[in-house]
Amino acid sequence: MTTESTTDLTGSNVTPKEKPGMFSFENLKSLGILIVAVLAIRWSIASPYYVPTSSMEPTIKVGDRLLAWKLAYNLKIPFTDTALISWGSPKRGDIIVFKYPKDPDIDYVKRVVAIGGDQVQLMDDILYINGKAQVRAEHNQDRSVIEDIVDEKDYKLLYRENLEGLDHWVMQNKPEYRRSLRAWWPDVSGKPYTVPEGSVFCVGDNRDNSSDSRVWGEVPLSYVRGRALFVVWSIWTPKGEFLPSLRFDRFGKWLDT
Repeated sequence: MTTESTTDLTGSNVTPKEKPGMFSFENLKSLGILIVAVLAIRWSIASPYYVPTSSMEPTIKVGDRLLAWKLAYNLKIPFTDTALISWGSPKRGDIIVFKYPKDPDIDYVKRVVAIGGDQVQLMDDILYINGKAQVRAEHNQDRSVIEDIVDEKDYKLLYRENLEGLDHWVMQNKPEYRRSLRAWWPDVSGKPYTVPEGSVFCVGDNRDNSSDSRVWGEVPLSYVRGRALFVVWSIWTPKGEFLPSLRFDRFGKWLDT
């Protein structure tokens, strides 16, 4: 512990003051306030997320670090799921971060394809919303976007799907590599599924390698953490290599498509 000897403007000696130590109450209090403030910002305003799975490839790739905007739809009281004020809700085409309905301690990222009250179905791999086919176009003449994906690119067919006016990437396995019959959903009868009010229906862009609402059901709006805005930075390890590589072209990439 050290002391400072000071003199006032009249030249009189002033009682020395002790400098607070590194682990003093004042310093620890300031550190605690800073930590709480950072956590509150991450909970209610914006937060980074690491993507470890390929369910949203090629839109979001394994190794991407995303920034989720927590204020996209509402302002939540820090450390709770209670919205203080709301100004919107997820729209068809939004990429959202949400609590996994089967285990709320885990966060998922998927694309919203239908909202409460919508009727959704897949018929021969074509997505229908309220009876309207969401047209898609094959894009295998240029497969550069999947050159650095983790999922087996040689097994994939690449498309651009138009979801209610939003053009975005979609992948499906080639017929000989399909592990399960998902061409028709909920079943081959062609009967659609109605999304309950107060929830959204989320599907991965990597359609045959995604556990999503087709498997575990819709996502309650209270479970939505925010909207994924852009890739902060990205790193991956090419197959057969030991050292990881940075995807510089993905730094700052907006996830609007």
